[in-house]
Amino acid sequence: MIALHVRPNRFDAPSALGAVVMALGIFAAASLQRIPGGPGLTMPAALVLLLAWLGSAAKLLLSIRQGGLVVHTQPLLGSFGIGTWVAGTAMMARVAMLAWPASLWLAKAFFAASVALWLWFLPRAIRNLVRLSAGRLPANGIVLLATVATQAIAIMALRLFPGAAALHWTAILLIALGMVCYLTGLGLILRHYLARQDWRLAQDWHNTNCILHGALSITGLAAVLSGEIGATGMLVLWICAFAAFAIVETIEAARLVVRVRALGLRRALWVYDVSQWARNFTFGMFYAFTLAFSARFDATAGDLPFAAVRGVILAYGQYPVLFLLAAELALAATGARDGPHAHACR
Repeated sequence: MIALHVRPNRFDAPSALGAVVMALGIFAAASLQRIPGGPGLTMPAALVLLLAWLGSAAKLLLSIRQGGLVVHTQPLLGSFGIGTWVAGTAMMARVAMLAWPASLWLAKAFFAASVALWLWFLPRAIRNLVRLSAGRLPANGIVLLATVATQAIAIMALRLFPGAAALHWTAILLIALGMVCYLTGLGLILRHYLARQDWRLAQDWHNTNCILHGALSITGLAAVLSGEIGATGMLVLWICAFAAFAIVETIEAARLVVRVRALGLRRALWVYDVSQWARNFTFGMFYAFTLAFSARFDATAGDLPFAAVRGVILAYGQYPVLFLLAAELALAATGARDGPHAHACR
């Protein structure tokens, strides 16, 4: 790891703090809308999200004022956490769009802010992907925030400006760029874990690896909204996201078992780290992708087994997302601050 020598910062804030807004935002935009009585809570949820966005922004600005921007930009892996600032602000735009449809200027203002952040973040992210590749340095799922941030911009461009042809094709290019970032990040992550023989599940598997399926899901949602990919192509992408979800979360379950055996239930489970919000976001995004896919495409004869799976997800998937969100909020309020990767996203 690269040593970072900066003066102590009493306003220290993890770079991936925007993941809190991402998780709350995707819940409000998708899962909440499918819970009985949920749509009526969209405006209160938007106000809570706005407070979370303002609080996160204030904390990050204070950390920059105290320790300098280098605190967030210099760490090679940690700098990808800035992608949560982009995606979180884009999620704020989406929820504002739902809560205050008559005041689209507010959603557009948040979208403009997310675009500005993305234009600053992405060149740095691409440069760091190249550095990680050339230096054969370790990588984890945080590098996939380059994809998440890019697809979040594409999604909001498609939602806010549906009749603008130039923005439509710009969004298509962004979706393709996000996919290139995903494949690059996936290669780096696989290289890291396959090349090492000494890695241990409990210590070396990062919370951020759940973005392996979350980044695919947000890519899928963007692709559905674009309307440029047919039913077969979208089905393949959904199956890939579902397979990645199943594989990664099976590994997560195995890691939990190992940690419980080694540390006991409380120390293994009741710990808090900001990177855990990424899991909430990825669950919510997979649900949102499944919802959008099913709304646009009918099941075919060859798709019936997967259609049955999607039916279960659509009927009940919003409740696990709600449960995980409530659990994370409880952890944030009362849980120990010594999670397994307390600095993985810095």
